[in-house]
Amino acid sequence: MRCGLGDGVFVEQDAENGAGELLGRVQSLVRAFGVLDALSISNGASLSDIARQVSLPRSTVHRLLTTMEALHFVEFDRHTHLWSVGLKAFTVGAAFVQTRDLGQLGRSIMRSLMTEVHHSVNIAVHEGSGMCYVGQVAATGIRQKTTKPGSCLPMHTTASGKVLMAHWEPEEVERFLDRRTLTRRTAQSIVDPIAIREELAVIRKRGYAIDDQEQADGLRCVAAIVLDRYGLPKASLSISDTVARLDHGRIDEIGPTLMLAARQMSREITTQLGF
Repeated sequence: MRCGLGDGVFVEQDAENGAGELLGRVQSLVRAFGVLDALSISNGASLSDIARQVSLPRSTVHRLLTTMEALHFVEFDRHTHLWSVGLKAFTVGAAFVQTRDLGQLGRSIMRSLMTEVHHSVNIAVHEGSGMCYVGQVAATGIRQKTTKPGSCLPMHTTASGKVLMAHWEPEEVERFLDRRTLTRRTAQSIVDPIAIREELAVIRKRGYAIDDQEQADGLRCVAAIVLDRYGLPKASLSISDTVARLDHGRIDEIGPTLMLAARQMSREITTQLGF
């Protein structure tokens, strides 16, 4: 039996498998986020105010708040008796903002690269099971709906995703391949795990990844990795265009240029964002 928890959250209830306990845990999680959301729009709120906003008993809200306080997601002022958002919640939010700042902070490099190569330049980050494009400098007269900012595309069908995967630890790659059924976007999409592993090995040796109409017919893309201060993959810088404008010979020409721009971006965002 499916039990709703509000806001479209459902779990399967099965007494034999202990789903009642799972239901309670998920319900507590939903309620905790509701409390945190209520705190985010105030400069400090009393227990009664929070309970009223989230429509829960004071005892329930107090239990949630004390748990989140122990985890530093909320803070309690013993003098005013008001609750507010804690340091941990701020840290999580700041990380979210930093990720999206990549598109803005790297814009000068992206613009210079676009001027040099005359193809659209994109930056994308890993989110969930795919790549989310957070910035773009489009070449004049070229419109590409698939890679516009805000688009989230699969890892295995994009150059941006494949170059990131090529820099993962082997265990992380295996977890990704084990947990997902890789679907085709075009006839050129690589969906066989063995072929994916071979492709990643080629990318590591070459230094950049190529999407040859694997995500969308008529579109090619080449991507290089952007690293953080620890040498870990942070984002992908890519160049995309139509197959008529971006042939294989052209990719061989601009691949090294793209890698240099990605290394420059790695240095600059490390300095500006501190990661």
